[in-house]
Amino acid sequence: MKNILYATDCSKHDTNTLQYALMLSDTLKANLTVLHIFSLPPIAVKTIRSKKYLSEHAYDEQLLVLKDYCSNNLKDNETDVVIKYEVREDDSVTNGILSETAALSPDLLIIGMKDEHTARGSFTGSIAKALIEKVAAPLFIVPSTKSFQKIKTLVYATDFEEDDFLAIKKLLNIAKPFDAVIKVVHITNKDEFAVNDKMARFKEMLFEKTSYKNMTFDVSINDNIYEGLRVYIDTVNADMIALFEREQNGFLKRLFHKDLIKKMESKIIIPMLSLNAGAL
Repeated sequence: MKNILYATDCSKHDTNTLQYALMLSDTLKANLTVLHIFSLPPIAVKTIRSKKYLSEHAYDEQLLVLKDYCSNNLKDNETDVVIKYEVREDDSVTNGILSETAALSPDLLIIGMKDEHTARGSFTGSIAKALIEKVAAPLFIVPSTKSFQKIKTLVYATDFEEDDFLAIKKLLNIAKPFDAVIKVVHITNKDEFAVNDKMARFKEMLFEKTSYKNMTFDVSINDNIYEGLRVYIDTVNADMIALFEREQNGFLKRLFHKDLIKKMESKIIIPMLSLNAGAL
């Protein structure tokens, strides 16, 4: 992993996530770009200054705000991480982040988990959901109260599809530097046919595609996918959860679709990695 992009609203409620992004970048030996999206206030009709002038002035001002924010909140964190600063004007935080992600093509995009105090609703559910669906990079959502710690156990929820192999390959970029165990789990109801055989075949195929062997494979029975996954996360004391954004229909596929990821995003208290087809 070479480049990480972290989007912030520069609020006091986002400082833990800023520090988390820095320490994660340090562990993964990646450069860090810190991004702030801003919008211009309404322009008075009588103003003699052009919108271009106001935009350039606001850009310079917001860049200083961003640099001061990072300097003040990272002064106690000593790392060798190279930090770059980007500000972008956009009335839509979502579109601003998507545009910057498209321009920079980071290996990972980090945002803070939605917070009732977040200014402009920057990382409230609606924006996180839009990024989950559209962003062309792995999306790492970190609870705003979460301090950085070593990731020992990662959970990946599988539905035995080809894209799961690609998603786990992306997950290895985080797992390997921590030497973390990846717990691959399939949540099923009691009526699913030959699920243990499916898991055994999935395990065999996965080990043919990767040399990383620090993985375990479980089947968890629960009629409610979300509840089953939540219980499993608690049981294995997971430090992180990874989910793939699926578009297909069907019983399990429907439950593993974006509604589950969005529900996890609003309730989970550990970092969550969301991957879609564009991020693979």
